[in-house]
Amino acid sequence: MNQKDSRRHLRWIWHIWRERQGLILLLFFLTLLSSLVAVSYPYLTKLLIDMLQKLIESQPGLAQIRAETWRLAGLFILVGITGLIASLFPGIRGAVNVVFEHLIRMKYFKKVLEKDYQFFARFRSGDIVTRLTDDLYDFPKLGWFLCSGIFRAVESISKVLFCLAAMFFINIKLTLLSLIPLPLTILVFYIVQDRIYDTFRRNQEAISDINSQLEQSFSGVMIIKAYACEAKYRRFFSDALQRRFTTEMAVVKLGTVLDMIYMYIDYIAQLVVIFAGGYMAVRGDISIGTFYAFYNYLGMLIYPILDIPQLFVSGKRAFVNIDRLEELARFSAVSASDTTGPASSPQASAASTPTFQSLSLENVYFHYPDRQSPALSGISLSVEPGERIAILGPVGSGKSTLLKLMAGLLPPERGRILINGKARSEFSQETLSRLISYVPQEALLFSGTIRDNVAFGKAGAGQEISPEDFEEAVRIAQMKREIEAFALGDKTMLGQRGISLSGGQKQRLAIARALARKAQVLLLDDITASLDAANEDLLWQALTEHYRNMTCLVVSHRLSTLQYVDRILFLDQGKIQALGRHEELQDSSSAYRAFIQEHMKGEK
Repeated sequence: MNQKDSRRHLRWIWHIWRERQGLILLLFFLTLLSSLVAVSYPYLTKLLIDMLQKLIESQPGLAQIRAETWRLAGLFILVGITGLIASLFPGIRGAVNVVFEHLIRMKYFKKVLEKDYQFFARFRSGDIVTRLTDDLYDFPKLGWFLCSGIFRAVESISKVLFCLAAMFFINIKLTLLSLIPLPLTILVFYIVQDRIYDTFRRNQEAISDINSQLEQSFSGVMIIKAYACEAKYRRFFSDALQRRFTTEMAVVKLGTVLDMIYMYIDYIAQLVVIFAGGYMAVRGDISIGTFYAFYNYLGMLIYPILDIPQLFVSGKRAFVNIDRLEELARFSAVSASDTTGPASSPQASAASTPTFQSLSLENVYFHYPDRQSPALSGISLSVEPGERIAILGPVGSGKSTLLKLMAGLLPPERGRILINGKARSEFSQETLSRLISYVPQEALLFSGTIRDNVAFGKAGAGQEISPEDFEEAVRIAQMKREIEAFALGDKTMLGQRGISLSGGQKQRLAIARALARKAQVLLLDDITASLDAANEDLLWQALTEHYRNMTCLVVSHRLSTLQYVDRILFLDQGKIQALGRHEELQDSSSAYRAFIQEHMKGEK
């Protein structure tokens, strides 16, 4: 790691500090005050011993003894009161660690939420979780380093400087002797700095691998058990855990060796002062109080001198954490905010949502990075208010990709997507989400109650869903009777990803969540795959009755859906092969006719 990287890391720290300037200034003040108070005690003790020695040798009057005693007592009381104030410093420092940890986690969590599909294809969930938790928490990670790590070093440096100032003031020669081992400390760190960085980086990567393995195992636990792969996954976990064990042992060994080296370097300085200072005291070159003060200053310097190299060691570790966070932030995928304009205020009212007039795609292309052929090629389509369009086509024809583009989840590679005649980038993401509700092919539910999951679709941050809106959403989604059958009703807790519900129940709950938003456009990605024919018919009948003017685009593999739509968009190999009413396409498109005949055979 070169000096350019170090400067970049320091700039990063400075930008974080600027967000909490008041706390940083308070910490600097308390740090210097704490160090000054600590350094003053040996000097006051020196004065006390020298005074006692002088009184014993000169035998002054009682009045002079009283005056000297009151003067020193006053100084000790003043230092004691100041020390009481400075004693708050460690507690404040610990609290500020948590403040920075919270600040960084929220800052980068926001950045992660703004990323698009390419980001989540590149970074595994367990890896992201590690970077936002383990990389920040406790010693010697980034949250600790930004406050305790740096200010412990500041405290140590200030103590060393104050001690040296006092020592130089007392005796210059003895002070210079105590500084002999300092260049050796600097040389050791210079030699091992790159190894520190690389060792800790490998350890954090191993921790990410462990968390990713755990997330993958728990998310797919039903499949693992169904295929009796427990032993196989235990081996996977054991291998990942062995890599982490190896890297953590490397970190421990390196830290132990460095601590031992720095400790013995400091012992050399201690021995020099003891022998040289003792010799000078015996000869009478310095007083007993001076030797005692030097001995105390030397003991006081041991831990600060060890702490100063630790700033560089923990700094190398923290720089790894910074780089891992910045790797998330700098990922060059287009974020959702880039494609949908600036985020609007969470207090924006529903009245500010424009009335849906049209949705148009003009020569839109999209290409997944890991595929040779484009997912969509030259898509042009216009959707009118209240219109219902079914999107049909073979597997891999681009149906789901088309809905994700309309929902703003994917950015078009070329072409334009217009809403009400305006580019999609002119609308904020919140405005788009009020206009368009999206139900993915794989229903994803969150841990929480049934009501919480439905209320998640309610427009506006922190808004509560009314009982009327909740009842309407679950009734239209055909979930009302099943919710009432649960012992706790809508307060029933769902497991991770809704594991306690059937596939059809999860899909209908996802539909209820989308309906709760009361958007004007509803995008349904192959929801019929998890719904039986009876529930699908009831769903479409309820949508027709209660949301007659809602615009719907639905991906479907069930031909019974066609009776509820106005037009059919037939896709194949990422291109529009046919568009129109079912009867028209039966006559005009041989590809569509062959597709329908094949699927009709499948449904018989």
